[in-house]
Amino acid sequence: MTEKNTEKHTFKAEVSKLLDLVANSLYSEREIFLRELISNSADACEKIRYQALSKKNLLENNTDFKINIRVSKKQKIIQIEDNGIGMSKKELMDNLGTIARSGTNKFIEAMKNKKDNDISAIGQFGVGFYSSYMVANTVEVSSKNPESKDAFIWMSDGKENYSIKATKKEKRGTLITLNIKKDADEFLDSFRLRSIVTKYSNYIPYPIYLDDLDNKKEKEEKINEGDPLWLKDKKDIKEEDYKQFYNNISFNFDEPLKIIHYNAEGVINYKTLLFIPTNQPMDLFNPERKNKIKLYVQKIFITDDCEEIIPNWLRFIPGVVDSQDISLNISREMLQNNPVIDKIKKGITNKILNEISTLSKKDEKKFLDFWKNFGAVIKEGLYEFNDHHDKILPILRFENSLNNNYESLDNYVKNMVKDQKEIYYFANTDKEHIKNSPQLEVFIDKKIPVLFMTDAVDEFWLQNINKFKDFDFKSITKGKVDVAKLGDTSNTKKDNKSEIKIDNNINDLINLLKNELKDKISDVIKSDRLTKSPVLLIADEAGMDINMEKLMKMHNQKTPDSKKIMEINTSHPMIKKIANNLKNINHKKAANLLLDQANILDGNVLSNPSGYIENLTELFIN
Repeated sequence: MTEKNTEKHTFKAEVSKLLDLVANSLYSEREIFLRELISNSADACEKIRYQALSKKNLLENNTDFKINIRVSKKQKIIQIEDNGIGMSKKELMDNLGTIARSGTNKFIEAMKNKKDNDISAIGQFGVGFYSSYMVANTVEVSSKNPESKDAFIWMSDGKENYSIKATKKEKRGTLITLNIKKDADEFLDSFRLRSIVTKYSNYIPYPIYLDDLDNKKEKEEKINEGDPLWLKDKKDIKEEDYKQFYNNISFNFDEPLKIIHYNAEGVINYKTLLFIPTNQPMDLFNPERKNKIKLYVQKIFITDDCEEIIPNWLRFIPGVVDSQDISLNISREMLQNNPVIDKIKKGITNKILNEISTLSKKDEKKFLDFWKNFGAVIKEGLYEFNDHHDKILPILRFENSLNNNYESLDNYVKNMVKDQKEIYYFANTDKEHIKNSPQLEVFIDKKIPVLFMTDAVDEFWLQNINKFKDFDFKSITKGKVDVAKLGDTSNTKKDNKSEIKIDNNINDLINLLKNELKDKISDVIKSDRLTKSPVLLIADEAGMDINMEKLMKMHNQKTPDSKKIMEINTSHPMIKKIANNLKNINHKKAANLLLDQANILDGNVLSNPSGYIENLTELFIN
């Protein structure tokens, strides 16, 4: 088969699913197709502009980058053309016909999991091109790479197949032709297209021209502002300009919660325009998500793939950094260990944390909304070793055992009870389990607050950060918790456990449990923390916290074999009944009954629930 012949190919299954989803999705946001195609054209211009720094003659005489939009009601077409990097035949197939370089599966999953099927987020997943099929019956993509003499055209109706063949194209770049559907003819109006560009793409850093092919008298007209927003004086920028720019670079469609626009001058010089989002992006916890920071050098785009420009735990911050102190010829490899990039990273990280801290002090309601969306990500910064722990810790917020408020660590320390020397916390991703856990009983009775650590990352950063100020973090599910002399004692009964003289029957029960359960638990002790429940399990002080162990098992991580400690409530009626009736009951069944109860209270699934019911029935019949 020669290159001149048409080749037919079948879409990969995942792409077919995506095309079906896009073509049949809600039409309320179909206009975003133009934003996506313009964004792709701008990326193509940025790529060749960057490559031209090291490849002489790559641009030849075609150095004025631009994006052309052409529309014809008579022909029912819209064209978007750029003079950017263009694509080879292989790149057309890889980028448009296969899963190889897209986030198709992740986008489909996100759409399934999002109630309103927010198609506008398509750009986050690198599959924005396919939004064309919301308005087009067929799409043709003609492209030529500047380093090749050959040009190719890719064609598809967006169903099962696509074709590709050689074509004639004199100049580099890409021309996309959309054959518009009958129910999408609103987009064949030049005024409608102009409004979409103004709304979404006004600050694309390349001129966008609009040409009505049916109106020969009118010349093509530049319709976007185009001047880099970050280089303007803040007093000359309107709020709506900031918002549009934020929407353009982030693919978010909320209002920015905070705008951070400043010039850094001193040892290094750079201009920065960053945004703190209001809402959480759908792909925030996608492990493959990259930051949304674009790096420019003296207005020339270098990369949007510089992992070193901002910490991963601030990956939700989109924006632009324009440096005067980086060489235009720098490679992406050189960016990895670049001292200027390191200084910029430190500077913008401190600036962002300062802004977040200020928000937490000035507007608690706005801050809490922000924290619920991004707090779990920020806490990742405590898990890694860096210089920002002292700024992150004060902005942390946690729910707690005493009220429905979110507590800061500063506020927790301020309201500690007399003689309290530790910050008590309970780590478990199931908040309802925490609230109903017997571990909290004595703390609630004594009005000693316990912080709820409900994000999976909590267990990990707590291994790295042992204290806040002069106070150690103390898990209430691990080791001995000495709270007997702390807190409110007004509700303490006269027969408080600390005052009860433990009789021989209780001691005999403890010895019995140690013997019967010696292969399953490490020890049995009298509890100082139970006031209502009969029994619970805790981790040994030197062992792994119970929640940490569960998390690791969930992720198929090996955990050391660690037996738990059983604590019994010596004043509980059931414990007393068993202790006083040891001669008349089956010791093994009684021991297993208490162990099963402890496991139930800890949220564990019993391996033999029928055995538990049998033991429980037998005990109370006797």
